[in-house]
Amino acid sequence: MDNEKELHIAPMLHYSTQEFLHFMRILSKRAVLWTEMVVDETIKFTNDLDHHLGQSPKDLRPIICQIGGRNPEWIGEATEIVEKYGFNEVNLNIDCPSNRVSGKRQFGAILMKQKERASVLVATMSSNVKNVPISVKTRVGIELDDGECLDTFEHLVGFISLLRDRGCRKFIMHARKCVIGGLTPAQNRLVPPLNYPRVYDLCNEFPDCEFIINGGIPGLKVAKEICCGKVQDRIESAALMDNNKQCGHEGQSQHIVPCKLCGASNGSCTVSPLVAPNNLKGSMLGRACIENPAMFWDVDRYFYGEAHNPCTTRREALEKYCLYLEKIYPRRCCDVDKRKTNRLPAPETEKISLGGCEICKKNYGASQSLFPPESKEIRISSIVIDRSLKPVFGIFFGKRKGNQFRRELNRLSRDKAVRNCGPAYMIRKAVQIMPQDALEEAFVKTENLNESDVSVHVSPS
Repeated sequence: MDNEKELHIAPMLHYSTQEFLHFMRILSKRAVLWTEMVVDETIKFTNDLDHHLGQSPKDLRPIICQIGGRNPEWIGEATEIVEKYGFNEVNLNIDCPSNRVSGKRQFGAILMKQKERASVLVATMSSNVKNVPISVKTRVGIELDDGECLDTFEHLVGFISLLRDRGCRKFIMHARKCVIGGLTPAQNRLVPPLNYPRVYDLCNEFPDCEFIINGGIPGLKVAKEICCGKVQDRIESAALMDNNKQCGHEGQSQHIVPCKLCGASNGSCTVSPLVAPNNLKGSMLGRACIENPAMFWDVDRYFYGEAHNPCTTRREALEKYCLYLEKIYPRRCCDVDKRKTNRLPAPETEKISLGGCEICKKNYGASQSLFPPESKEIRISSIVIDRSLKPVFGIFFGKRKGNQFRRELNRLSRDKAVRNCGPAYMIRKAVQIMPQDALEEAFVKTENLNESDVSVHVSPS
């Protein structure tokens, strides 16, 4: 195993869309991206694979496709299709606790209880890939709606061991137990206490497997400290390893859940290791990307040691994103095609001119359109608008007038008079209310961020 650590952007339902993934790739060339979970049945039977898997996963590499299901035949076929489609890795979701997934359809997190079925799925995936790895995203424990609680290290070791023996050597560990039936998916991301030491112990238990830690990690600084360790000096690290403290954390015997030292209201233990296990290969962040995407401008430099980052200001990042949106969702205010733009790929239409209508001509130049915008039907769906705007809502997190930018985007998204001008126009319009310094100011390096610039998702407030 090499020693380079990875920064992963978590799969998030209704967030990890093609638009979101492209915006994150604008901010970072190195972060590992994930699709939202795609059900095996959808992959096998859909007539529009591009819509569900994206048109160009190769342009987003490194990228992992997460699939879900419990039918071994369908899981096997979906795995084969995903590999051929160009993804770097195929991941099985044994993490989702929703009633619809783990309850009604019996896949996701419930497979921690049904470990024999989980092992069959992993074996099928392993036998259906040729040149890419498979992995499993799961939790450190599970509590069932009938009161049964499988939240011990011994149970987790038995579960991971079974999957390891069936061909999986990489695990993404959400460091909380999940509660089936008693909590909503949102509550399951916050209420159960985090247990980072259990993940460190798991790394030591399975030295031939790789692990990524997920859950409550607030930003890049903590993400790097967790997977690289507080002590990164090789000589000092070697000395600690000689003293059998290679996965040690300060006051190891006292850092247990519920943890009194970490001070979280729900008893979370989020201590970083002194020296990280070599096979703790990375950290995964999710909600931080939504609340404050700007912090991810520094992934390539701070996390991977690159000399430069792709963008240096918010204006630059937003301009690149608008150009992307204008390419995939062209304006519909100056054509006479009646087809709707409601998904990818958008319909190819013949423009009356390259300019804009009366509303957007200041951005795109005057058009020769003979049709006033108020007389035309809506041709770009609200779904497209919402998917396109959602990734940038938090780009001015903590900045003056940042909330006004969000409100303006929301207002424009509901304004049918500007709908056909497209999502890129809405972003360009909303940006006009922002002070120039917020647009032109250089992003702040990770080591210089204030605590108020980083959202924390450890326990309920």
